[in-house]
Amino acid sequence: MFGLPGLTALVLFGFPIFWLLYTLVFFLKTRNWVDDSENEGGKS
Repeated sequence: MFGLPGLTALVLFGFPIFWLLYTLVFFLKTRNWVDDSENEGGKS
């Protein structure tokens, strides 16, 4: 890809894609975190 060796292209483009997916999943899983923690019944 773009004249780069396969492993180099994988590292250059794979890591940012993985990081974006990881961040999106993190935000989706924690978007209601405050609401969930308030509804658990325990005061902290």
